[in-house]
Amino acid sequence: MRKKIISSMAVFLMFAFCFAPTANAAIRASEYLDSYSAYLYSEGGGDISVWFDVEGTGTMDEIGALSIRLQERQNGSSTWTTVKTYSYINYSDMLGYDHLFYASHVDYSGQVGYSYRAEVTVWAGKDGGGDSRVILTNAGVA
Repeated sequence: MRKKIISSMAVFLMFAFCFAPTANAAIRASEYLDSYSAYLYSEGGGDISVWFDVEGTGTMDEIGALSIRLQERQNGSSTWTTVKTYSYINYSDMLGYDHLFYASHVDYSGQVGYSYRAEVTVWAGKDGGGDSRVILTNAGVA
């Protein structure tokens, strides 16, 4: 009898955990931004690319990156210097319109052996409001 009760309770708990609502399993970044990320890739021969993706909390009027500041560091140095700034004003592929999710990238021809990283400002906006976040990518050697 006891074994039957324990088995029944185990089955009940299994179903309870499977079908019970979770307590906000995915926490949103803001009212407009659901998730976002940015990465720097070394393509070899000094070429690098900076990729970003942004997911809104719904279909956004504008979504993507407002700016990307590419920074360079010479071997043995501890100082990062901004070598290129990309803006959505000059690079139309940085923002998407009427999307839930948007991903894009920019390319840069750097110097072989130098380290690079990027500071990416992501954005999502709707109905005159919006929110942005700044992401510092991983560093990579060109």
